[in-house]
Amino acid sequence: MSLIVASGVCYVNQCQTSQRTVPDRHPVAQLVKVLPDDVRVQEGLITAVGTDIQSHTRECLIFSARDTRLLNRYKRLDRPTVWRVTGMIQPVMPATNENEFDLRRYYQQRRVFNQVKIDQPPVITPMVGWTIRDQCHCWRWQLSNYFRHMPEPLAGYCQQLIIGQNDPATADTMASVKRLGIIHLFCISGMHVVLLVAILRWLGVYLWLDREVIDGMLFLVLPIYLIIAGGAPSLIRAVIMAEAGLLRNLLHFDRLDGWAVSLLAGIIWQPAVLLSLGGQLSYLLSFLLQVMDRQLTALRQSFLLSVASLPAILSYVFEFHWLSLVLSYPMIPLFSFILYPLVLISAGTYWLLPELTDLVNQLFLVFQRLVGLAATLPGEVVFGKPPLWMAVGLFLLTLWVISSHRQLQRWGLLILAYLACFLVIHLPLNGEVTFVDIGQGDCILIREPFNRRVMMIDTGGKLNFGSRRPVPEHNVATRTSVNYLKSRGINHIDTIYLSHRDADHIGYLPTVLKTMRVKRVVVPAGMEKQPILIRKVRGVDQPRVIPVTDQSPSIDPGIKVLHPFMPGEAKNEDSMVLTGCFGGSQFVFTGDLDRAGERAVLDHYPQLHADVLKLGHHGSRTASDDRFLDQLRPQWGIISAGRFNRYHHPNDEVVTNLHQRQIKVLSTQQYGMIRYVYTQQRGLWQTTLKGGELKWTLPNCLNN
Repeated sequence: MSLIVASGVCYVNQCQTSQRTVPDRHPVAQLVKVLPDDVRVQEGLITAVGTDIQSHTRECLIFSARDTRLLNRYKRLDRPTVWRVTGMIQPVMPATNENEFDLRRYYQQRRVFNQVKIDQPPVITPMVGWTIRDQCHCWRWQLSNYFRHMPEPLAGYCQQLIIGQNDPATADTMASVKRLGIIHLFCISGMHVVLLVAILRWLGVYLWLDREVIDGMLFLVLPIYLIIAGGAPSLIRAVIMAEAGLLRNLLHFDRLDGWAVSLLAGIIWQPAVLLSLGGQLSYLLSFLLQVMDRQLTALRQSFLLSVASLPAILSYVFEFHWLSLVLSYPMIPLFSFILYPLVLISAGTYWLLPELTDLVNQLFLVFQRLVGLAATLPGEVVFGKPPLWMAVGLFLLTLWVISSHRQLQRWGLLILAYLACFLVIHLPLNGEVTFVDIGQGDCILIREPFNRRVMMIDTGGKLNFGSRRPVPEHNVATRTSVNYLKSRGINHIDTIYLSHRDADHIGYLPTVLKTMRVKRVVVPAGMEKQPILIRKVRGVDQPRVIPVTDQSPSIDPGIKVLHPFMPGEAKNEDSMVLTGCFGGSQFVFTGDLDRAGERAVLDHYPQLHADVLKLGHHGSRTASDDRFLDQLRPQWGIISAGRFNRYHHPNDEVVTNLHQRQIKVLSTQQYGMIRYVYTQQRGLWQTTLKGGELKWTLPNCLNN
């Protein structure tokens, strides 16, 4: 019966998602209700989540502002308001690369279906008539504003642990926590709820209240706290289990019944709760705590919980640290009995005893340093993302092992299963040439079968114009190319080829060098002296930089340099051109080489041909010369360009020329990540998108 109810809820949710998501981009004018804690102001960008008053659809509002007074006005919004907005409404962008963070799914899990890019600052009026839910959101904003005045990083921990808001001050620590594989510590016990219940029970006893009265107060207070604390999956589960516990005697529930009710209620509250790492870990580990032998020592219990969480962590994070198997033992009591109580005490006494808060803040600084130090210790394993069937198999096998954890034969089978999964990921039978959807830039990955060699051609990068602040280098690279490599179990690159010096080709080089072990960087001769390259390789384990011309010996067997012919200044006309044969198909990669350079390459290599051509300069008309296309006669033309780019790449004339020559066009704008997966002399094309999902983002030449 429960399964039928859960399936029905998920089906209804899917139907609502389809109905409320707009199919394309179009102008809109609407009134939107916005709650104060749903407004974010960061570096001139204002984002808010609101509800369209007419359709009752939740939407994400985005607009830019440079006026400091205007930005401060949005920061001070402390009550529900109605925004009159005009702009362009569009669907939320999905993930366009394999294993990339999916913003569309993230928003849909929170019942946010569309984005509205606002043309001008909206007209804001206070809302009349608040509900208790609105008041809870106002209290949440007030707490957030109060925490901002506290010293960092303690303010960030108050934001995250009390009201469920992420804070940049704790971002590095959370990254270290994920690397250590102890992210489940934030999902197991519902420390928020446990301590809240304990405090209210103590107050009730101190005030000589009956137990029934105290339980009634808790039954009413816990849902309010769920809203104030942000409604994270682990918190939903903890609150519902606490509520079931309060009704245990009335409903004759045991602990496992309470868990089952919390799962069903959690799916009704948030149908996609089990599609997130937090939801999976919270329900899985709390289930194990209900059924696990009470006679187990704390060390053995924490070890088993760490092992049980491993399949889910690998499916989302792709790596783990050997220390994670034992770190839960000291960390659980540290969080439960020291750190979290200190967060509550500091939050409650900061206005009265700021000296105490400063002392506690020093303790959290030490904690952050220790976690960061532990994350740098040897033992990190880039495991990769197990195939779904393997992840499910590992999960079920782990439960079987834990059910009789004293049988060594079962542990042996589990270890063999992990070893088999590791070998499947790290020694693939196929190779691939992958064009990453890096935005307005180039990034190409080449991986040979069994991972014999891993190469990258350009890293992508962000072009910054005018007085705009530069975008942090990790924003795109870590969630696309680096993330994809780690999902394939790869933590090294043998060679990075940089075609030339433009930022959209080498801008993310520092990020790649910091997150991957790189043996060498190959550049067109003359670029090794460019200050822009020297700055980007400075401060890291500097790889060997090798300048090349077409006369240089091959760095990697099977890849030949066709251009430049002599040292230059690493401009577009000096771009490195590479060719290689993979899976029976000849590839040519041209960087941003112009038409004159293409004709010069033909003069030097009159027999040159290609099955696959990476079009020069993102499909600009400055490249793709008619003579070049006629001689190469490629079957496929690959375009790497950003959506809504200011250069209007690709050029209509270039795409028309390709179609006239019956060259099939694949653009990252339309298909996202483009992969040529091959075995021996045969290969096939795979794309992350099917081609029709983002029609509203495409130029006419691709839509037609």
